[in-house]
Amino acid sequence: PAVVAVMAKGGGGGGSGVLISPEGYALTNYHVTSGAGDEMKCGLPDGKFYDAVIAGIDPSGDISVIKLRGRDDFPSAVLGDSDKLQVGEWTLAMGNPFLLATDFTPTVTFGIISGLHRYQYPAGKGLLEYPDCIQVDASINPGNSDGPLFNMDGEIIGINGRISFEKRVRVNSGFGYAISSNQIKKFLYALKGGRVVDHATLGATVGTDE
Repeated sequence: PAVVAVMAKGGGGGGSGVLISPEGYALTNYHVTSGAGDEMKCGLPDGKFYDAVIAGIDPSGDISVIKLRGRDDFPSAVLGDSDKLQVGEWTLAMGNPFLLATDFTPTVTFGIISGLHRYQYPAGKGLLEYPDCIQVDASINPGNSDGPLFNMDGEIIGINGRISFEKRVRVNSGFGYAISSNQIKKFLYALKGGRVVDHATLGATVGTDE
């Protein structure tokens, strides 16, 4: 019930997200909200629409926090501890791929964690970088590449963001990548506070002596 379908206010585009508090704060990808604008429409599995606004953005980390309006008792899910994950664990990816669910009932795909601490080079609009992500083989396709990745306890362990393409075609190839929940936790207080956050870099290069 906490999975959200995210759309532009005029109805164009589409993506997914997940509610993390009864007050209406939800996580999604920055590449979804950057196309939707500052105000959005969000659909829940109960079939109801809610207005939503941007709360805070992490452009380079590809995360946005949005705030749904109209209730103070939204269904929500808990952010789990992604540092406890192990390769081979079962996972569930949820969202609205290809806008298949016109009633906003999310699609569920099942798979395992196939890798941890993967690096994905900057790509796409805004040069989105995934420095420490979860690799998963649950089917992730356009439309739910912004929804939650759950462990089998129903905890959010990541936000699905990218997939590896086969011959430049936007279909699932068995390799998806989720931004880890613990990375999101590091910036969550700032995102809920209305900030634009960035990731620090060391500014150094590494070489070897000949």
